[in-house]
Amino acid sequence: MNVQDYFENNETMDIAKDMLGHTFTYNSDQGKFSGIIVETEAYLGPIDMAAHSYDGRHTPSNDPLYQAGGTIYIYSIHSWLDMDISVQKAGTPNGILIRGLQPLDGIEMMEQNRHQTGFNISNGPAKWIRSFGILDKELSGTMLNSDNFIFSDKKVQTPKNILATPRIGVPNKEPWTSKKMRFIVEGNPYVSKMYKRDMNLDTYGWL
Repeated sequence: MNVQDYFENNETMDIAKDMLGHTFTYNSDQGKFSGIIVETEAYLGPIDMAAHSYDGRHTPSNDPLYQAGGTIYIYSIHSWLDMDISVQKAGTPNGILIRGLQPLDGIEMMEQNRHQTGFNISNGPAKWIRSFGILDKELSGTMLNSDNFIFSDKKVQTPKNILATPRIGVPNKEPWTSKKMRFIVEGNPYVSKMYKRDMNLDTYGWL
């Protein structure tokens, strides 16, 4: 896969949906961590009141959003770290937040890093980052598939149904608060804030 092509030559919302079912891998000093992407959120740059680049805001910290599609952007929220992938060509600072991962590789180490077991190790954007042992922003600005982070060429699972919902933690930003820009694999228990009654524990929401 040409990562730049994938992240630059489609609509941001379509990319956010298509990422569901691909694997995301981190080759770290602790070993290999990977999971299947089950939840994403799209951010539409300068026009999006919830985006870090709203109104053209450009700082050393959010500069990765302004780089080529497929650039990693790691940032802190209330002392926790989150990760976006920049999308669109350099200079158009759109991003997609990876919110939830269904673990594949390194599960025991993930549990140690998080001091948790079960769905709670990676059912949220800061949770999976902590479980992967990422504790700083050192790798912000690196490119997918050229360094420590690998995005799979193809889906390893196909969602049975994708739900679009409003994003989480975007208050007081209407009309952007209500826009359905969060995409989840319906029923997957590693989706953040998923009620037990909505979990599909038979198929995890895959075909």
